[in-house]
Amino acid sequence: MNHHHEHATPTTGLRLLITLILNLLISAAEIIGGLLSGSLSLISDALHNFSDGVAVVISYIAIRLNQKPKTQQMDGDFQ
Repeated sequence: MNHHHEHATPTTGLRLLITLILNLLISAAEIIGGLLSGSLSLISDALHNFSDGVAVVISYIAIRLNQKPKTQQMDGDFQ
């Protein structure tokens, strides 16, 4: 029994790249603002945003791995 799950739009990773860039810019601005103002809250939020950026990188890697050709071993059709 084969199960194929098709999406209507192909995922290229461009949106994730834009998300990552914006996330890093916001994090950098919060770190600078936090250091200049002495706000631990801003620095803390910047680190939280940075961890979100790590999640975006992991998502990008998952998309790239999903685009690799399937092998019989990885397809789940063991016969």
